[in-house]
Amino acid sequence: MTGGNHFRVVIRGAVTLLSLSALLSAQNPAPASPPPGAVESNSIATFHATSRLVLVDVVATDKTGKFVPGLTPDDFTVLEDGKPQRISGFSAHVADTTARSLPAIQLPPHQYTNFTTLPPDRAVNIILLDMLDMPRLDQSYARQEMLKFLAAMPPGQTVALFALNSRLTMVQGFTGSSDSLVAAAKRLLLDNSTSHLRTEKDERQTWEIPDNPLGSPSLPGDPAALLNDALSQEQEYQGEVRTLMVLQSLQALARSVSGYSGRKNLLWLSSEFPFRFDPEFNREGQSHQDRDHHSQILETASLMAASQIAVYPIDVTGLTPDTPYTTGRVLNRWDRQDAMADIARQTGGLAFYGSNDLKSAMLRSIQEGTNYYTVAYAPTNSDWNGKYRKIEIKVKGPHVELRHRSGYYAVSQPEFKGDEAAKMLASAMLPTVPESTMLLLRVQVLPPDQDHRAVRIDYAVEAQDIAFTDVSGKRKHAAIDFMAAAWDKHNQDIGHVTDKMETSIRPEVFDQVMKTGLPMHQELELKPGSYLLRLGVIDRGSQKIGTVDVPLTIPASEISKK
Repeated sequence: MTGGNHFRVVIRGAVTLLSLSALLSAQNPAPASPPPGAVESNSIATFHATSRLVLVDVVATDKTGKFVPGLTPDDFTVLEDGKPQRISGFSAHVADTTARSLPAIQLPPHQYTNFTTLPPDRAVNIILLDMLDMPRLDQSYARQEMLKFLAAMPPGQTVALFALNSRLTMVQGFTGSSDSLVAAAKRLLLDNSTSHLRTEKDERQTWEIPDNPLGSPSLPGDPAALLNDALSQEQEYQGEVRTLMVLQSLQALARSVSGYSGRKNLLWLSSEFPFRFDPEFNREGQSHQDRDHHSQILETASLMAASQIAVYPIDVTGLTPDTPYTTGRVLNRWDRQDAMADIARQTGGLAFYGSNDLKSAMLRSIQEGTNYYTVAYAPTNSDWNGKYRKIEIKVKGPHVELRHRSGYYAVSQPEFKGDEAAKMLASAMLPTVPESTMLLLRVQVLPPDQDHRAVRIDYAVEAQDIAFTDVSGKRKHAAIDFMAAAWDKHNQDIGHVTDKMETSIRPEVFDQVMKTGLPMHQELELKPGSYLLRLGVIDRGSQKIGTVDVPLTIPASEISKK
């Protein structure tokens, strides 16, 4: 993913809706394979046929903090690294309290999709309660404040809620309404329960953490020095683990909301913010911890920019008195607040710290991220060399304050090679990770019957979002990986199947694929039982992932007939 987006992203709401509506209207399943000779193996790629566009969400407020409506493209000036850019796309997003979700997609039996029906102008709000290494007192305080915030939310808001501890737990997904969270929060506040807030089934996260590289045999020497060294190494290692888990969680969230149009507000409640997006803290070859995670931080920043995520870091530690004996705590607080300000500045959000009123901070975050403008431009600098580019936006007229992300990393999009794509897709297939919408797809899943022992799976992948390249004979080339995995109620992998597609499509077939989707067929044999079947696709060219969940029950009677 890059800090800039493909042009399709700007018109995604229109193009994707039309093409996928046509795709979903077909009553017959996607064919198992294209006509004979239509798709052939050919790995000679030349260039990507899409142009890049940078999207910047801009919050414009007056001196009182209220949104300034009625601005036009002529009111804005965009600079990248100090050079003027031509605005090629512009839209105003003003909250409509009467807007409702689009009608649910009516699919034929056994068909499913990850296409969202949220209105295009409704912002998606994500709450991440990050309790990794959070002191117990802070956890209790943050939990109570979050319950108060949820209980006070207006009805009909789109809110997803996640908790991060030893795992990333999805309490409510991206299509959920605030109504169910409000009801749950009020109930828990009334009974003062210590039970966990749950509106969906409790799920387990299984991030793969590398083995401790710091272990070493004991050596003779000063016991006090050795103990101090061991404790320091353990603290450093725990910091490494925390940083990686937070980065992985943010990446998963970014991939999940990529298919939702418009701005996403991420309310990140934590007592520690272990990295920064500022390029000065992410230069390779230096000793700072952030620089040790250079590639992961850069990837996270790029994914969040491409998914239009604005981060609102909220410090749950609140106000603490300063004494002569708390110098280290004060320095840590300053460093934490500096990191929070940087994350907010780089993503277009706002940091909240130095207050015990977390409820007000969360409400303001959602209110601010509801009304905004989106400015799009094609950078005059076409060298995608991975370097950071500074964005500056100015507006005509006095007393108008703007908040937007301050830049992006101009990352190229190399294809995944070897097992890289397989690992990325496998991570997205975990049942605790929310569905990915970077690639939209429709699937048909048929359970076993008297004539078929296996579950039959047919895919139709939205071709608008696949990075096709031109190859010889005017054909279009793509490299796609497919995976189907069955999970039981304990989140155990019961069975999975993977396939790789390396295709070169003739022009006349390509036109049809663009209308009906790229097809693939898989089969998976499973024993009788109830499963969550997660189906996933990754495009090696664009590095986009799409997943969809399918509830599946196989009766014992069907198996016994065979």
